[in-house]
Amino acid sequence: MGVFKFRVVVDIEEDVFRDVEIKDTQTFEDLHEAVVASYDFRGDQMASFYMSDDSWEKGQEIGLMDMSFGEEQGPPTMKTAVLKDFVSAKGQKILYVYDFLRMWIFYLELLEIKEEDPTQGYPCLALSFGDAPSEDSK
Repeated sequence: MGVFKFRVVVDIEEDVFRDVEIKDTQTFEDLHEAVVASYDFRGDQMASFYMSDDSWEKGQEIGLMDMSFGEEQGPPTMKTAVLKDFVSAKGQKILYVYDFLRMWIFYLELLEIKEEDPTQGYPCLALSFGDAPSEDSK
């Protein structure tokens, strides 16, 4: 079982980022909770991940809520989408939008894929750089 190490950069003027480690078998919901916790946000707002390319263009959406509206094949949800089914290569990029009114945007890049440390609980915060903005500052 592998561990993904993501650099999570918040879109503000100052240089602020967090490195989050998470098992490849965990879900995007687990990653969502880890990102929110790493920035001391409340986690009570809508959010979505967007698989991205090298230009940070939005691709496939993975939403917090089920948006299938009764369709059989709706978009994947964070609760059911497993990281290893969408993420596979170092350098892969993902956009994360939290709170669609304030539009907090985070840029996630896969820094490395490493072996799991059996003494470590995942997800975990591996590195914190800079002061997190207040969730209500926008």
